[in-house]
Amino acid sequence: MSTGLLIRRAREADGLTQAQLARRLGITQPSVARIEGASDEVSVATLKRALSAMGRGLELRAVKQAPSYDESLLRQNLELTPTQRVRVFENFYADARGLAAAGARARTAA
Repeated sequence: MSTGLLIRRAREADGLTQAQLARRLGITQPSVARIEGASDEVSVATLKRALSAMGRGLELRAVKQAPSYDESLLRQNLELTPTQRVRVFENFYADARGLAAAGARARTAA
């Protein structure tokens, strides 16, 4: 969700118009419209200020994400010798070339 959309949803949930929020922020209604419709993200400071004007706070936190790779597979690959790693790569490369060739054949047959 964009920061502009977050501000708009909070404003609408509070039953405020853009003009009312603008008065609370000391800016114009078109400025609120620009913030809410911004294709670029607004700064955290602007987001906090807008939410504060609506009696809301902002909570940011960093959470640990699961790795995007299989740690057990990584561990197994690290246990391979350099020669074994080259063989694994060669097999992977051959499989990839075979898939690419099959895809090319399927596209020409269609």
